[in-house]
Amino acid sequence: MKIITTPFPKYLDIEIVEHKAIGHPDSICDGVAEAVSRALSKEYIKETGSIQHHNVDKVALVAGQSIAEWGGGTIMKPIRIIIAGRANPSISVATTAIKATREYVKTVLPLIKDEHLIIDPMIGKGSSELITTAENIVANDTSFGVAFAPFNHIEKTTLGIADFLTGKEIAREFPEAGRDIKVMSNTDGKEMDITVALAFVGKYLHGIDNYRESKEKLTELLRNKFEVQNLLINTLDKYDSKELLYLTVIGTSAEQGDDGATGRGNRINGLITPGRPMSLEAACGKNPVSHVGKIYNVVAQFIANRIYSDTGNAAEVMIQSRIGHPITQPPMVLIRSNATDVKSIVNEELGKLPEMTLGFLEGKFRLF
Repeated sequence: MKIITTPFPKYLDIEIVEHKAIGHPDSICDGVAEAVSRALSKEYIKETGSIQHHNVDKVALVAGQSIAEWGGGTIMKPIRIIIAGRANPSISVATTAIKATREYVKTVLPLIKDEHLIIDPMIGKGSSELITTAENIVANDTSFGVAFAPFNHIEKTTLGIADFLTGKEIAREFPEAGRDIKVMSNTDGKEMDITVALAFVGKYLHGIDNYRESKEKLTELLRNKFEVQNLLINTLDKYDSKELLYLTVIGTSAEQGDDGATGRGNRINGLITPGRPMSLEAACGKNPVSHVGKIYNVVAQFIANRIYSDTGNAAEVMIQSRIGHPITQPPMVLIRSNATDVKSIVNEELGKLPEMTLGFLEGKFRLF
């Protein structure tokens, strides 16, 4: 294993950062993929004693159709979620996937009803050579994982706004605020400019004036809390008609306006950062035993965090895998940092890889 260290790169103070919250169609697909993987893993352990090979990281969401109204609305055509992937058929894969999907979506969209959702599990059996990678705990792909630490101010602010808007305080004080939220931020090095797209729920609103008042209160709350005056919500709105507002029945654009797919949203740190190194892997839904597209992204974050906390130096970490080789022995680990001695940190964190499986099953790691 080669561990190579290079100086931390110089970045401009100009940046764009994005986050898609849990009710966004892409994030729904990420969450479903991971929920199905955890459910399959637990069922495999129960029935066979160990986690069998599976990858369900190709979830797609096809938007439904709805009519949003003040005080309510109607879902005219259900949302369809298609779960594609591979899994060992030693358990009832389809039944497990359907149950896990329905349970997860209800936690994200509390107003959704069973008839609002169609679930199509299209999960086949994996190839024999890849099945052995889970049995032998070797990398089942040639890929790489990427992470960086720490977050800068705009990255912290972007994620902070998203997490605040999907938190308990907003749910209590602004029930009309849905879970489908996108935060897009930019900075010119001096000040931030933030655009928030937020799906309002018609059930909790009485008319256009009520919608406008709620949006203005939320805008002011966010500007004050996060000290960003250049912040706007739902900039496409036209107050001439409810048809020109971001009004929904159950709080997501997936009910009519937008489709989704696993891996099109946030990286495992919760952000989309085009100015920073990123992996294009969809971490969610990959098996937690041998799929480095999931595991290496998370352990790269652990290494970056450790370098920063132990040395005070910012770090970017890239870990490359080789299919069929032990996951604890990647062919290359590239560290971009001004820290001088990081090899012990790298080796310690890589040594913990076999123990991380339980953490994935318990949902301890942020993956999107």
